[in-house]
Amino acid sequence: MNCPLCTQVSSILLRTYPVTELNHLWIKSFGFSPFSKKRKKMIITKRQCAECNLIYFDPPYYGDGEFYRKLSKFPWYYETIKWEFDLAAQLISEIKPASFLEIGCGNGSFLNKITALVKRVEGIDINENAINQCIKKGLAASTTPIKDLEKSYEIIALFEVLEHMDHLSETIHDIVKAISPEGHLILAVPNPEGYLKNVEINLLDMPPHHNSSWAKKTFEYVAYEYNLEIIGYYQEPLRYVHYLCYLGNIIGEHRAIMHSGVKKKLFSFIQSAFLNIFAPFAYLQHRENIVGQTHMVLLRKR
Repeated sequence: MNCPLCTQVSSILLRTYPVTELNHLWIKSFGFSPFSKKRKKMIITKRQCAECNLIYFDPPYYGDGEFYRKLSKFPWYYETIKWEFDLAAQLISEIKPASFLEIGCGNGSFLNKITALVKRVEGIDINENAINQCIKKGLAASTTPIKDLEKSYEIIALFEVLEHMDHLSETIHDIVKAISPEGHLILAVPNPEGYLKNVEINLLDMPPHHNSSWAKKTFEYVAYEYNLEIIGYYQEPLRYVHYLCYLGNIIGEHRAIMHSGVKKKLFSFIQSAFLNIFAPFAYLQHRENIVGQTHMVLLRKR
């Protein structure tokens, strides 16, 4: 498979995953199977492009509207308080655009946040339930495909969306086309150098949820290829809730190698005690050395 961003053939094989194993973990973790019967027999490979550094999965498998409807039932899925939301709102207040579009707007949390800052605020998403929530809030939102956008916008933003998308080259072309001359593009994605970078299986960072992973070098490729200029690059500081997840993964790896049920229960008890007592102090010591979950780039159209 060619790279979905730059179409380069050459890539580095990073990992292989049997879909049967992933399917079992999805049912155990989220209560439903996201894979078709045909897909369950396949092997997914994780690769890194030798040209643009994009990490992608082969074969790709993209969640549809129904898949995201099921995930959106979890209260944590559409967060209302996010680092990238606060930072983007600050940048928007400084740029002072007359128009703004959020691609992948969800239930409108960020649109609501900036309605007082921008005259024309719009959003699009493939999740019809989420769009209906936006409309109930009085927001201008629709399921219009990116390729069918007819208006132009002074700022377009995608928060944790690019990694879900297919046809990346064509999609980015269509997005840049919809940006006004000298307008801006805000991209926020999970940071591949973040606190979960060494986790072997992160279900929400692989198909059918995420199909790609974007490093800073990949942002630089996008800027060069689509005649954009990077005017700001930002990394999220490590949040305490993510630090607990980071510790839990480390401790979980040790627990997994224990064969005795009694030992595992004892280990779980010690783990809980450790997290409650020592984690706040360890966080203060480690937070400067561990990268947070998200990174974001601000680009300007040349």
